[in-house]
Amino acid sequence: MEEKIKIALFSPSSPPSPTLLQKALKILRSCKLPYKSFVDFSPEPSAFRAFLLFEILNSEEFSHIWATRGGFGAIKLIPYMEELFNTSSKILSPFPLLIGFSDVTVLHLYFYKKFKKLGFHAPMVVNLPTLNKTALDALQKVVFMGKDNFLQGKAFQEGEGEGILLGGNLITLASLCGTPYFNLEEPFLLFIEDTKEKLYRLERAFLQLFLVIKKENLKGLFLGSLGKVSPLEFLESVREFLPENIPIGYDFPFGHIKNNYPLIIGKKAYFKVKNDSAELYQEGIFFPT
Repeated sequence: MEEKIKIALFSPSSPPSPTLLQKALKILRSCKLPYKSFVDFSPEPSAFRAFLLFEILNSEEFSHIWATRGGFGAIKLIPYMEELFNTSSKILSPFPLLIGFSDVTVLHLYFYKKFKKLGFHAPMVVNLPTLNKTALDALQKVVFMGKDNFLQGKAFQEGEGEGILLGGNLITLASLCGTPYFNLEEPFLLFIEDTKEKLYRLERAFLQLFLVIKKENLKGLFLGSLGKVSPLEFLESVREFLPENIPIGYDFPFGHIKNNYPLIIGKKAYFKVKNDSAELYQEGIFFPT
């Protein structure tokens, strides 16, 4: 493992289960991933968590920041982060890479929009004990060893496209509509996942997102797990609104599932859908950046 890898463990929302965290830390140690935990199990206000995150980002000590768990509280950090960044004279270089998914989507898109910084849509720390071996291997290779990323899914609409890879949790993405942090002005591939939502709520969130993005910049769409909702059923329900000139795929191995593979947010990706196959490719990134 690259000696310069060092991970800060951070809770952007409520703290994780102590039992789950201990199980996850055992896995980190077995993988020989060096870390320092900033997890506080006492209830802390959003302003405190935002300041702590700001200090970690500026410490120049860490290569990665790994969210211990998801949760709605992540979006509450953004107003405080904005104030801290806008009033600080510190230069954010090097910038640790954020790891996480679900509600951590808001922080990924915030950092990308503000600083063009990359991040990893990947399992949180407490997900490690339930992650299957192949997904854990992929996480280590892509996130910590800079290997290229290749995922396969099923075909819905044929085509080829390339662009910056952006997306995440669908309901969370919809919550960013109307803010500066999902105002995309470049060609991009959109990926979405979700869990524990009914079909009509996913439709509503997608249409809200669809009405905000610039259609000419959308170069592809692919879906991971949507929980109890079939991704194919979802695509059929919104088919009338989907552009006809972009590749679309589904059943990719990411989301709230045991085979949650990593994706590199903010990095160019190549997406091809032909016959019954959908394929996504990204070149790896090496550390430290």
